[in-house]
Amino acid sequence: MNQDPAGPQVQRRRPLLGLSTKLYIAIAGAVAFTLAASLVAWISFVELGQLQRRITREHIPSITDSLRLAQQSALIAATTPALVSATSEDEQRRLMGALRDQQKVIAGLIADLEGQIAGASDRGIPHELIEEIRKATGELAGILDRLDQSVGRQLALSRELAGRRDRAVELHRRLIEKLTPLLDDATMYLVTGYRTLEDVAPVAEGQRLSQDALLDYAATAQLGIEGNLIGGLLAEAANTPDVNLIAPLRERFEAAADRFQAALGVVSGDEADALRLVADGLISLGDGQGGIFAPRREFLVEAQAARDFAEQARIIAARLTGDVDRLVAGVEARTMDAVAASNRAIDLGGKLLLLLNGIAILGALLISWLYVAPQVTAPVVRLTDAASAFEEQHFDPESLAGVRKRKDELGELARTFTRMAGEVQARTKILDRLVAERTSKLESVANRLAKYLSPQIYNSIFSAKSDAPGALARKNLTIFFSDIEGFTDISDGMEPERLSFFINTYLREMSNIAIEHGGTIDKFIGDAILVFFGDPETEGDRNDALKCARMALRMRERVLELEKVWHENGISKPLRVRMGITTGYCTVGNFGSDQRLDYTVLGGPVNLAARLQATAEADTILIAESTWLLIRDAADTTPMGEITPKGFVRPIKYYRLNGLAAQEGATALTRTGRHVSVNIADRRNIPEALAELRRIEAELAGQVPADQNPA
Repeated sequence: MNQDPAGPQVQRRRPLLGLSTKLYIAIAGAVAFTLAASLVAWISFVELGQLQRRITREHIPSITDSLRLAQQSALIAATTPALVSATSEDEQRRLMGALRDQQKVIAGLIADLEGQIAGASDRGIPHELIEEIRKATGELAGILDRLDQSVGRQLALSRELAGRRDRAVELHRRLIEKLTPLLDDATMYLVTGYRTLEDVAPVAEGQRLSQDALLDYAATAQLGIEGNLIGGLLAEAANTPDVNLIAPLRERFEAAADRFQAALGVVSGDEADALRLVADGLISLGDGQGGIFAPRREFLVEAQAARDFAEQARIIAARLTGDVDRLVAGVEARTMDAVAASNRAIDLGGKLLLLLNGIAILGALLISWLYVAPQVTAPVVRLTDAASAFEEQHFDPESLAGVRKRKDELGELARTFTRMAGEVQARTKILDRLVAERTSKLESVANRLAKYLSPQIYNSIFSAKSDAPGALARKNLTIFFSDIEGFTDISDGMEPERLSFFINTYLREMSNIAIEHGGTIDKFIGDAILVFFGDPETEGDRNDALKCARMALRMRERVLELEKVWHENGISKPLRVRMGITTGYCTVGNFGSDQRLDYTVLGGPVNLAARLQATAEADTILIAESTWLLIRDAADTTPMGEITPKGFVRPIKYYRLNGLAAQEGATALTRTGRHVSVNIADRRNIPEALAELRRIEAELAGQVPADQNPA
């Protein structure tokens, strides 16, 4: 419907409170609730941020420093026993250096804590506690210095004792070395009477067992016993862990030394002077300031003092740890207060947000229920249903009657849609009628055209799978050519009706066989048939050749089966067919003019198939060598030699096809009657064929005239 351009233009007046204005008001209300909730959230987050900053800037550093202070105190308490057990001055210096470093760390942490307390917004840690920690740290430093001095004296005494102990061991060894030969010689003399090996005769028994000789032997043995005792007492004194044992050991040592000196006075000779010199050195190590007993006593006294200092350090460290624990507890209490305040702020903010969100949701529900649903959603749903109904072609204008009465944009849309839908429905009815008429005509033309085209070509043209064939191409095809021998003589004596029945029956049966085997029927040339395999569909050169061979054999069988039908219809002359097959590259595609095209195949293999057919005898199939090479393992053939067909330069080998090896599980079945013949290409399809025959029987039963009905 067109408006006159010269006519007056109607200015539609929009209502003051249109749909958009009402929607803006509803959205503004929802936004107001959202802004209120956002303001409450902002206030809660500000307060939460202040508490968070207090925790992160004041409480967490205080906790961290307090924990580090406790850790350093524990390290000092753990390092002190190691200092007491130091075995070298290097180890002493290393451990004392570590302790002084830990004291410096503690001093720094105390200073940091004082600064944090001074700058804290809440004075939760008393200054007296920090002073107590500082005082304990000072006491601990003094004790550790005294402990260091004590350990230094122990190490010096330990070195001194080690030197004297080594000298005592050496002198004892030398003493035993000198006593052992004396004791051995005295024993040999007492037993044998010989003083040396150079003596000619032994001393008389009365002389060697005299009182003086026996006293001399007893003194020598006494020297060995007392020498070993002196060495053992010195070793025991150098290693005794108890200071109370020093005095008894010294008394025993002095007694043993006196006995040794007394026994040494009995021994005479040069050996006595050498023994006296070694014995004096060994005895001097147990007596006076140069001996072992005095420094060992001092060492044990110093070790006890070091242990006392270590115990005092442990007590002070424990007190320091207790003060630090109180400090940590105070900081944790402050932190827990801040966390509780933060949680209260979060809870309050959450409750306010929940309340405002509930109000916002309730307001949104009321707006949706009282306004959006009846005023916006329902009309839009009706318009959507109307559009769906219009799409399905059963739109009823009355379904929008209520919406068309509205004075806003939805009402204008409903009125415009109703008007447009009416016009479109009217035009759609006209188009549907025209389309139905054209479709009927196209189907009729297509059905008639199908009879003039090979099924493969027809399907390619009318299917939507691909473009129709037509582009010229060189392909390796298998070509089949057949002709009826003496057809001219047979047809000259026939009436036109009988000739038509004869030739149409033959071509129909041969075409069905070609289609069943997948061949493309190129053309009928009178009684001759040209079929090719490999275009527009192919299964490979070998399979194409096998299908062509099976088709030729089936055609020959079918011609023999049709003789009975033709004989019953007055055709007495037997029909003999010659067939030729070859494989080779051909040009296939559309040939012709702009007015008419013919989808066909051209090339030497087509001419060769025609020449082989002409060479063949009646009821024989000749195949060229190119085809034989593809199917020789499945074909029963007889070599026929060579021929040079007309138009060919070189001779061509050819073979007579006698048969093919049957497909596994598949054999053909043919039954021929007077009016009907049945051809089943695969016995496995007999159940389907029976179902088709029953359907055909039912259809034919309805075609029988009433006067011919057996019933």
